[in-house]
Amino acid sequence: MIIPSRPLSAPRTSTASSSAPASTVRTPKAFSSVSTFEAGAPAKKAPTTPVPPPQVPVEDVPPSKPDPRYDGLKDQALINALHDAVSKHKDLGYNGARKIIFTTLDNHDGKVKCVYTGKEVVTNKIPSSNVMNTEHTWPQSKGATGAAKADLHHLFPTDSKANSIRGNWPFGTVKNVKWEENGAKFGTDEKGRTVFEPPDEHKGNVARALFYFSTVYNKHIPADDEAVLKQWNTLDKVDAAEVKRNDVIETYQQNRNPFVDDASLADRIADF
Repeated sequence: MIIPSRPLSAPRTSTASSSAPASTVRTPKAFSSVSTFEAGAPAKKAPTTPVPPPQVPVEDVPPSKPDPRYDGLKDQALINALHDAVSKHKDLGYNGARKIIFTTLDNHDGKVKCVYTGKEVVTNKIPSSNVMNTEHTWPQSKGATGAAKADLHHLFPTDSKANSIRGNWPFGTVKNVKWEENGAKFGTDEKGRTVFEPPDEHKGNVARALFYFSTVYNKHIPADDEAVLKQWNTLDKVDAAEVKRNDVIETYQQNRNPFVDDASLADRIADF
C-alpha cells in the first residue's frame, strides 16, 4: 500500500525548523530489555495549525511512481539520501505532540483508540495517564530523547496497561503468551526472547515507524528485530488511514515518513 500520487517526501512549500541530528554516521546500538512506564504530563498550549481529524478508511492504497531521487540507491547510500530528505523537521515539544495526538491526529469524532487493545477514551484533551498514554514505538530509554521524544511519526495512543506491559521490550512474534488482548500479545518468541507483538492491523505501522526512526536518528535495529519488522511491513500494507496520518503529521512537523510513502524502500536496505 503506497501513497497514490505524491512522490516520496517530495519538496513542499513549507520549510522545516529542525532539531534532528545532522550526522549520517550510524553507530549500532543494541536494544535493552528494561521495562519502563511512560507517564503523562500536563498539557500546554495547543499548536496553532488547525487540521481536521483524519478519516479512518482501511482500504489499501494502490502503488504510485517511485521517487526518482532514490533511483538506483540501496543500503547506506539510500539511508543517507532518505535522512537528508526528511530528518529536518519542526520539534513540537512533547506536550505539544501529545496535545496533537489526543485532540486532532488520532481523535475521531471525540474518541481516541488504543492501537494495541482497541480500547477507546472520549476526550478533547490529553487524558489521565492512568487511562491512556503516548506510546513511543522507539522507546525513550533506547534513544527517543530530545526532538525524537516528540516526533509524531513514532508516537501512538495506547491504553495505560498495554503501554506499561510493552515497556521498552522489542517487537517480535510471540510464541509463549503471557498476556493477550485484541490480538496484541506479550511473552517470548521462538528463541526465548521477551517480545511484544502488536495486533495485525498495526504491525506494518510499527515497522514503518521504526524504519523511519532508525533512518532519521541514526539508530541501529538488531537483526532479529529487523527480520520480523520487514515481514510485517509486507504483510500489513499501508492503508488510507496511515497515509492520511502521514499527511496530517506533515502539516505540523513539515516532514513525512518515506516508508509510508513507499513501503518498498525498506526492502532495499539490508541493515537498518
